[in-house]
Amino acid sequence: MAKVRSVFENNSVLYECSCGLKKPLTLVYFCRHCVKLRCKHCVSHEVDSQYCQHCLEYIPTIDAKLKKNRCASCYSCPCCTHTLSTKVSVIQVKNEANNQVVSKKTYVLICGFCKWTSKDVGIDDQFAASGGWPEVEVPEAKRIDTLFEYYKIVAQKEKIEKEKKRIVHGHRPGHAIHLLDKYGISASLSPKVTETLRAKLYSGKFMSSGYSVDKAINDAKYEPAVATDTCEPLNVDLYYKQNLNCNTESTIEQRLMQIELQPSNVSGFYPNSKMLSVKRSLRCKQCDHNLSKPEYNPSSIKFKIRLSAYYDIPEIRIYRPPNLQLNKPCALDLTVKNPAQYKMHLSFLRDAKALHDCCNVELALPQQEFVLAPNDDTLDLDVEQSEHLKHNDDSKVVNFRRGNKIGIRFAVTALSENLCKIAFCVKHDFVYNFMQGINEKGTQHSWIIHKVFIDLTPYIKKRET
Repeated sequence: MAKVRSVFENNSVLYECSCGLKKPLTLVYFCRHCVKLRCKHCVSHEVDSQYCQHCLEYIPTIDAKLKKNRCASCYSCPCCTHTLSTKVSVIQVKNEANNQVVSKKTYVLICGFCKWTSKDVGIDDQFAASGGWPEVEVPEAKRIDTLFEYYKIVAQKEKIEKEKKRIVHGHRPGHAIHLLDKYGISASLSPKVTETLRAKLYSGKFMSSGYSVDKAINDAKYEPAVATDTCEPLNVDLYYKQNLNCNTESTIEQRLMQIELQPSNVSGFYPNSKMLSVKRSLRCKQCDHNLSKPEYNPSSIKFKIRLSAYYDIPEIRIYRPPNLQLNKPCALDLTVKNPAQYKMHLSFLRDAKALHDCCNVELALPQQEFVLAPNDDTLDLDVEQSEHLKHNDDSKVVNFRRGNKIGIRFAVTALSENLCKIAFCVKHDFVYNFMQGINEKGTQHSWIIHKVFIDLTPYIKKRET
């Protein structure tokens, strides 16, 4: 599994995001409207849908909040966190109407890994496969609900006070009309009444809802917690002198999985409801366009919008491990792949700031401009010789050409054994259609410059001691 992950994760070559962070190309998005790279910190995350990853049931947001973001029909084992399955058994039950014995199916939750069952904690067998399992009552549930209701009222009061201050200060002329439109009353009023209400809003007298909030806070049955000077004495016999049985005591992970109860003994375990998974969309913070938007269907893995960087930005990889020696120029073979469906022009530039950060190495960049063929899945890759002749490549710089991939050789001189990182800029063109101000059939070119950082420290040959 580690070998498969190393193929797709290229952590040696990092691209600089627009915020300054360095990320692999697979973890970066490309906004085609801003023409900039975006990482997960440069985008806003929005929840599109919530679903259970076990039963693949779509759950609306309102129902998910009521169910505390948990599935009502799927459970996980409290011992090993594996998914619990339902075991069916048949029992004989006497019918009170006609005094006959009938067969009924009963269901028990069982873990196929550690063999934990719901009978271990005294849960009765259910006559329905799903939806009938009893829920554990939390001892402090009423206290927590009271605190939630109280702080909701306090938050509403603070919100009203902030709106009142903005209205009294009058820093925005159309703010009063904005509030009238917000609550949907300006459309049904005459202009004269609207002006009167606006004057009252600016004077701070039209905030009758604030009085109802104050009354609600006073009427709220909220009992503040009181600290005491004394505490319960430590039971030494229980924690220090009693023999510890690891088979019956719960671990910290098992207690945190049931944060409401935190059972200290295995006999207090109860089935844990499965947490819901979230499908989220990503939006650029600068231009407010979607960069990633999945399908609403829980069983679908497709995306409506997927503007990942590896669809438009050339991918740079280390072709073969270099054998770097101190103070000696060595060859570094890189591959550049064009993922786009058009011909791409690419060149390498120096960056003074990036070179200052990587001052322990000397790098010689190719000076010419390279032309990369478009990405074509149906193209025969056995055209290396013809591609060399077609582009008239220098054999000292270009190693090979295979379809939309090109091998380029750099000259690197390591000046330190402890650290060797190179940095350079990649300049290439980007072609996008259907932009504003141009025809649908037309295309527009834009030149983009990216900073690339490559860590070559593992390839330095150490001196023999």
